[in-house]
Amino acid sequence: MTLLCHGQALSQDQVVAAIYETMIRPEQFDRFMSGAQDGPGTPAAGGMPQGRRPVLQAHFARAAEIQEQQWQRAGRPHPGAYSGSCSRFWLLAEARPDGGLLNASQRAARQLTGNGPLPSALGLTQAAAELWQSYLEDVRCGAFSWRDVLLLASRTPGERFLCRPVRLSGPDASVAVMAERLDGVQTAEAAVPVAAALGLQEADFAPLKDTAHSPGGKVDGRLEQAAGQAGAPGPAELIRLAVFLMNEHSRDLAISRGEVLPPSGTYEDSSGQRSQCFRLGAETGQPVIFVHGMLDGIAPLQRLQPQLRNLGFRVYAPMRRGYGGSVPLKRGEDPAEAFVQQLIALMAHENLQRPVLLCHRGGALYGFIAASRLDSRIAGLVAAASNCAISSPRQFSGLSGYAWLVALAATRANWMLPVLMKGWAAALRWYGHKMLLHIQTRSGSKERARLSQLDLLQLLQQSQALFQEQGGAGFMADVQMLRQGNRTGIPARMPRSVFVHGGEDHVAPLSAVREMLNGLPDARLCISQEAGALLFYHFPELVLTALQDLTSASDG
Repeated sequence: MTLLCHGQALSQDQVVAAIYETMIRPEQFDRFMSGAQDGPGTPAAGGMPQGRRPVLQAHFARAAEIQEQQWQRAGRPHPGAYSGSCSRFWLLAEARPDGGLLNASQRAARQLTGNGPLPSALGLTQAAAELWQSYLEDVRCGAFSWRDVLLLASRTPGERFLCRPVRLSGPDASVAVMAERLDGVQTAEAAVPVAAALGLQEADFAPLKDTAHSPGGKVDGRLEQAAGQAGAPGPAELIRLAVFLMNEHSRDLAISRGEVLPPSGTYEDSSGQRSQCFRLGAETGQPVIFVHGMLDGIAPLQRLQPQLRNLGFRVYAPMRRGYGGSVPLKRGEDPAEAFVQQLIALMAHENLQRPVLLCHRGGALYGFIAASRLDSRIAGLVAAASNCAISSPRQFSGLSGYAWLVALAATRANWMLPVLMKGWAAALRWYGHKMLLHIQTRSGSKERARLSQLDLLQLLQQSQALFQEQGGAGFMADVQMLRQGNRTGIPARMPRSVFVHGGEDHVAPLSAVREMLNGLPDARLCISQEAGALLFYHFPELVLTALQDLTSASDG
């Protein structure tokens, strides 16, 4: 699975975005102050050596230009006078033994109320507090370099402070010390790909790792040299960038394993109905709306979070009505129409321009209808292992146990569904959450054998919690939607579409998909003879490749 392996690496686009994020910050306006590099400890003539990463070096330079423009538009404030809103934690202290507070971000100011000493308010360890006091005295006496960078340990695990000297204004002005809080624990799992993306080795980040096990102190020449190799202006810029990328990558891995849910928010449609939407992938890039299936929600996509960011897909995963925090449908409300209104509201709320719809299993029918209704507002549709209609109980011969009983009730005994839903959670507790996928495979099949090798427990537990949050109301609405799939029919007019399907899918046979696509000239069918109903789990690279191809074709 090539893309899964590559997903653990960082793309250049991800690194470049992080450079602009960590460079263009008002608390760093001091780099434009007159005489900021004069005085004690001025670097030798010639400045930084040419980096081995000229592309990154160029982006650092461009970020500095943009920041200088912002500084000029803001009236050229010096750090002691800047008072803009900021979600980060930083403060500016006077270079004297008691380190009086000169300025602070709003976040820091809330924590620094009272008259206690700054080291205590910052939560520095005792040894780190002594280093802080000693450095303030060094700066007051002029015994410092403008390129000094200190990393100080905190009593809070995973937290440290980056400290550096700052000129307040003018060549004769006094010097203060800036302290910026860095959050995140450095792990080899995150450090190795970040170092590789910057053209470095994990060992180059040793000064960062050392502060987790020591009071801290001035970073040595190794980090100065590493900054030059990576194209960064100095060690402070390299530290900010590396910590930001490590935190981002660690969060992506935690999301992909189901240790945490992706970030989510809520929005309302035109009738005031609230919907929950999860955000995955990158912060910028091609917008994608994920239309989830019935049983496993966002789990198959969530496990691909690192790959989605790497490939530059900005993914929105709205929960259909009755799932997660999305309010259930009202009696008699059409689930397809309600979903279309959800998408219209989401696109307006997030200002999405021509997103791609990525549909999984039973979500494909919703995607077809929405794509037909929204037409040119949608760039295209990718359907993974689509399952669009329950036409006969025989269609579910590939299912087993409780799932077969639910499918039978959907086709022949609709009144039984609420009763069956009450026993669903108990069945999962008894058989385990992997049963959600196990029931879609045949006994003795290669697909079932491959399933046993995947660690999906936490992901499926999260998805099932979302499934049960509204008492299974979303699932029952979906069953009804699939039941009437044949009567609803596939719209005659569809945007460019790619269907990725498995030859071993016994729940939604390939023959039925071929028949469904007859008469859709803009639809392309991609087949993996080895894949079955769990194609999105076992062969995710096929889905991501289809998404890339459709996006490229739409751009062209």
